[in-house]
Amino acid sequence: MTVESTEAGQLGRYVRLFDSGQRLGWIYRDPESLRRPFVEPEPQREQVAVGYENRAEAARLDHADRRGSALKIGGGVAAACFLLSYFVGAVMAVLGVVAIVVGLARMALASQQLNSATGDLAAHQGSLEERFQSSWQMWHQRRHDHEGRQEQWVRGLDAWGSLPIRPDTRRLDVFGGSQRGREGFLTVFGTSTLQDRPVIVVDLTQALVCRELSVLAEAAGVPVDVQLLPSRMAESGIVGGLAPHELVHALVEAVHGDNPEAGRAERAVDTRILTQLCGALGEDVSLARLSAGLRVLMGEADDTKCLSRDERNRIADDLLNDKNKDQVRDSLFRLLSFVHPLERLGTARAGRGPGYLTCLALDFGAGSASTELLADLAVQSVMRRLSSFQETAPSVLVALGEQGLQRRHLEQLAQVCERHGSQLVLLHPHLRDAAEQMIGGGTVAFMKLGNHQEANVAADFIGREHSFVLHSLTDTEGRTVNTSVAKTIGSSVSRGTTYSESATRGRNWGSSSSTSYQGGDNPFSTSSSSNSGGSYSETTGTSTSFTYSTNESTTHTTGDSDSTSLATGQQRVYEYVLEPTQLQALAEFSLLVVERHPGGAVQVHAGDCNPNLVLLDRVSMAPLPQFDPAPAAAQIAAPQPPGLQQPYPVAPQQPYVPPTQPTAPQQPYAPTGQQGHQTAPHQPYAPAVQPAAPQQPQWPSQGQPQQPGGGWTQGPPPSWPGQQPGSFR
Repeated sequence: MTVESTEAGQLGRYVRLFDSGQRLGWIYRDPESLRRPFVEPEPQREQVAVGYENRAEAARLDHADRRGSALKIGGGVAAACFLLSYFVGAVMAVLGVVAIVVGLARMALASQQLNSATGDLAAHQGSLEERFQSSWQMWHQRRHDHEGRQEQWVRGLDAWGSLPIRPDTRRLDVFGGSQRGREGFLTVFGTSTLQDRPVIVVDLTQALVCRELSVLAEAAGVPVDVQLLPSRMAESGIVGGLAPHELVHALVEAVHGDNPEAGRAERAVDTRILTQLCGALGEDVSLARLSAGLRVLMGEADDTKCLSRDERNRIADDLLNDKNKDQVRDSLFRLLSFVHPLERLGTARAGRGPGYLTCLALDFGAGSASTELLADLAVQSVMRRLSSFQETAPSVLVALGEQGLQRRHLEQLAQVCERHGSQLVLLHPHLRDAAEQMIGGGTVAFMKLGNHQEANVAADFIGREHSFVLHSLTDTEGRTVNTSVAKTIGSSVSRGTTYSESATRGRNWGSSSSTSYQGGDNPFSTSSSSNSGGSYSETTGTSTSFTYSTNESTTHTTGDSDSTSLATGQQRVYEYVLEPTQLQALAEFSLLVVERHPGGAVQVHAGDCNPNLVLLDRVSMAPLPQFDPAPAAAQIAAPQPPGLQQPYPVAPQQPYVPPTQPTAPQQPYAPTGQQGHQTAPHQPYAPAVQPAAPQQPQWPSQGQPQQPGGGWTQGPPPSWPGQQPGSFR
């Protein structure tokens, strides 16, 4: 077994598995993710009013100004008065003293005003600081109270919540998983279903994955009926209570179950042969008597004493003539080959009725034709039993083996379950052949799919969605160096001739007279003079100049440039909701339940179906409640968490995003205390209220009739291979 050992009949904490409410497993949610931060901002110191600072600054400047003026002006006037007092008298000394007193008075008045303004500023600053300290202490206390309430609330939250199945689910197909994973799923789902309705388990895995469920149910007092095939086929009731025509139909369907293309003629011939044989046997029809009758038709000796002499003679002489026997000899031989190994089927049933939990299991052993026939007969028996139920329709759990069943048989079982309101759960070990054709007939769940082709089929079924992903990342770095050299050599010759000519002509004339007084006899004297003249000059000149010039220049140019560019591009893509590699990497007990919503939206619920999760703390048998983000104002007050055990509302219509938090213990079926959610060292979990002792579930009494033919019957404890007395292992 996979569950932890305990004393026989003492479930301990495993009794929680039988709590009402069907569950597929548990969903993990870190309680710390629900912790609400304290959003009230920390109070800040208030700024001093500008008027107080301006008044103090003005008083300081006025004080400095008056002190300076008193020292300069008053001191100068006083000094001048004292000096003049030596010349003028004592009056000037008195004036000097008055000047000193006036200066001191002005300084005293300025100091008083400065002290007043400074005191008001200091008082206002002290008032603001006192108010800030009071506000900060109150804020700190509110934050401490909020964190304390949050700590207590978070510690009381469950980390694991039930993953329920929708109430309107009539069929569930689970694909993939290991034997231990399917065993854990059967245990979790089966125990939670037993509280509401009977359960029929058809275990065709030949690994007895239903053993854990049956042992736990037996320890809980559930009437259990375990039928091991073929080792204990004598105690099986899969053909018990069948009318002759029902037995014929079940045998023919089982014989031709491996051939989906079986001809109608072959099936019709087999049906006719068995129907005529049942008519010859009368009302006492059993597999042993059918096998004996077939041997008689084949002409073989029969020493089982199942038939009387008259019955053998009637079958040999009157049932078929010799010509017909030759024509159907192949059909007779085929029927005898299938029926002969099943002669002991149901011979030691001793009138036992079905159990509240019925397990039809193929035990360990290599596959054979008779084993496969028993598997088909078990399915046919379940369909017949569902047709005769008059009380609450049971849940049917079919764990298919590696070979599986034909698609038509599974579809027939699904139709019968739907017609009679029974819940059907099919566990397919692989997603291929008939399983691939049946996917989508009901709610679909996936466990680990190691094969890449099966993982691709599952990913295609889950579907794709649009998203924006990083498309390109370009990082370019470059360097450019430019060097150029230019050299220029040039020469020039210039010649210039200048011719100049000038002519100058000039002429001048003039006259003068003068009279002078000298005295005597001739007092006056007169003189006159005149002159004239002329000039002419002419200048002619020619000049010629030659200029020679040569120049040479060289230019060097060098340029360096560095460039770096980083570009990121996003693209809208249509990708898998879950990649095939994610389905291949699931843990052993991980379960992904696919839920489709109107409009095409897909939601995937990730859970864990490890039965040992009930041994951990902070595990709820009800779905985890949903908490809406509270507004900032509400977060300041003490949060009032809703009831933790209230059913949570319908799941939000959002596509699935692979969570980062764990969905299952990393070590499945580890001892208690070594798996599951580990709280932080500074936050040990200490529930405020101690949980009540688990109550033993109540099951239908064995004396109350639940089905025609008797009540729920609890037969002798099954002897599971490898089971130790007093232990679940």
